[in-house]
Amino acid sequence: MKNNLPLNGSDQLMRGFDFELRRRGFAGNQCQIILELVAKISPVVLKARLTSLQNEFPMLNARIGGILKPKWKIPAIAKSEIPVRIHRDEPHLRQKLFNEHLHIKCGELMRFDLIERDGARMDLIFTWAHMLMDATAAEHFLSTVSDEKIVLPKSNPQPPGAPTKWPERLELMKKSVAQLDKFCENQPRSMGLRQPNAPRELQYRVERFSAEETTCIRANGSRLYGILGDAHFHVAAAALELNRLHQRLGCATKSYILPMPVGLRPKGCIEPLFSNQIDMLMLQFLPEQLDSMEKSVVALKAQTAQALRENSIGYGRKLSELVSFLPLPIYMALLKHGLKGEICSLFFGDTATVNPRLENFLGVSVENFTHVAAVTPAPGLGVIFFYFRGELRVTVVHAKTVLTDAEAAEFSTAIRNRLLNP
Repeated sequence: MKNNLPLNGSDQLMRGFDFELRRRGFAGNQCQIILELVAKISPVVLKARLTSLQNEFPMLNARIGGILKPKWKIPAIAKSEIPVRIHRDEPHLRQKLFNEHLHIKCGELMRFDLIERDGARMDLIFTWAHMLMDATAAEHFLSTVSDEKIVLPKSNPQPPGAPTKWPERLELMKKSVAQLDKFCENQPRSMGLRQPNAPRELQYRVERFSAEETTCIRANGSRLYGILGDAHFHVAAAALELNRLHQRLGCATKSYILPMPVGLRPKGCIEPLFSNQIDMLMLQFLPEQLDSMEKSVVALKAQTAQALRENSIGYGRKLSELVSFLPLPIYMALLKHGLKGEICSLFFGDTATVNPRLENFLGVSVENFTHVAAVTPAPGLGVIFFYFRGELRVTVVHAKTVLTDAEAAEFSTAIRNRLLNP
């Protein structure tokens, strides 16, 4: 592998979100996977496996450098071990670990925490920098940590389908700006800093659905959305309840902007691994389109069809590639300028079915799985959907400066009820 590798547009966007979070006093743009194990695993075995992977893949020791264009600077040998820490269970420990920042400048791109609980059981918490890889890649990496028989791809990360000619790039930039100008005809506004004295922390809660409830939700999505699939049903439910939340809190807005991630990896392919391979379908909902799920269907179908016709998915990523030479403060100011200081109204993620290899880890059965991701303090709210062992999970993440725990709990419960009774 080369000593230097450029960040692609999606990597750079995640790096920008990291800058935004740290600038506001939060831990940074980092994600977690939590495995609830039925028995304890050996920290020694885990450390040995991680050391082996570090030696095989120097990318795990990379640091970001470069003056005019950000690059991964990859050392030939590991300068430090991937941390593996052991904790005794205590109240709020998982939330505390989520808000403990990674020392990215020192090369700490991931961390493992083992929590001993209920005597024989154990939780494994895998924290990684989002700029390193997306959720799909993280699941695959974690399954490789578990099973040394799984072979990781050794090819270099590459920009996902970036155009090579500058005239083409500039034309895409114009289209991106035009799209944001169109959104601003009905200016979106997030809830803002409602709890200015609250700790700069992110909290999360998980709604877990039974197999029977999951079957009911999928039937509701199929009935309302047809071939659009589960993810569209999920995003519509989240948008509708976001509108109701704004109404309850008296935070009026003319519209809501939701970026819907679209995977760029070919189906069944995990290469390249250490890279973000996602684009964004930018969706805008007007409050009157969120009176009912039926109205949201019409709005969502129309926007999806238009995005496919105009090939507008990925404008933001391509814009990131164009301006990646700028210092991060200017880069983020430019990204937010189009929406007049906003990034979006809600962070949305749908990682679909969890990698089935993660139903076991180092020979121990996994009884539950959770995805958690950071959200920037404006809007300070995000939802992540995923399936584990055929059951739906929804993680709601919020900044304590934006919502109280009680308000976030009410929002989370409202999404649950909306999915079951659209």
